Amino acid sequence: MADNPRPPPTIDLDAARLRPLRASDANALFGYLRDPGVTALTSYPTITQPMVEAMIDRSLTRWTAGEPSKWGVALQDGDQLVGTCGFNEWSQTHRWAELAFDLARAHWGQGLMRQAVAAALHWAYTNDYVNRVHAFVRVDNARSERLLQRSGFQREGRLRSYRICHGEPHDFYVYGLLRSEWSESPR
Repeated sequence: MADNPRPPPTIDLDAARLRPLRASDANALFGYLRDPGVTALTSYPTITQPMVEAMIDRSLTRWTAGEPSKWGVALQDGDQLVGTCGFNEWSQTHRWAELAFDLARAHWGQGLMRQAVAAALHWAYTNDYVNRVHAFVRVDNARSERLLQRSGFQREGRLRSYRICHGEPHDFYVYGLLRSEWSESPR
């Protein structure tokens, strides 16, 4: 638990916002995560409604405990959930967090996730939660790699057979960004 728990803020982006996930987001999250195009290059298992509900519950529980977690990415117009962005894991002791994100395919290529990642990093670094943020990306996930690189992350290494994806072991890159390297202006 954080020494000084802060509630998760709602952070406005250009056409969307980061906001805490809600139980009522389960159908939208389930809907876009069932799209094989969204999860094909990730380590998500087969998506089920109970799994999505557990993801939302875990996020809410972690925020309540004062731990950084994932936000929903919701459109400004209508508050429809179209993605998530934030932190899968956090170590208060070691001052790192693992960044993760996903986005409905209809919203790819619009700069939405770049803004969401920038906002999550700004929040984590300026609220003194971490000194380091890292992300794991399957080596064939070029879109996520480009996003991380544009956000200032550096590829630090290749983890062989790191995660099982759809029954097969896959290599992942680890990307890292230190607070001392972070710039509020994404590339």
